[in-house]
Amino acid sequence: MHTWPDTCIQQLLSIELPILLAPMAGAGASDLAIAVAEAGGLGSLPCAIE
Repeated sequence: MHTWPDTCIQQLLSIELPILLAPMAGAGASDLAIAVAEAGGLGSLPCAIE
């Protein structure tokens, strides 16, 4: 298995995988953020003002 050469961001954010979900307004929902977080990445929720 290949490992990432630098794991500083993973240690800082306490995540298993170096996957960050972009908070895309309109395209992302809480279900997607939860799925990413449960898989070991960093999920984020979108926020937009109309």
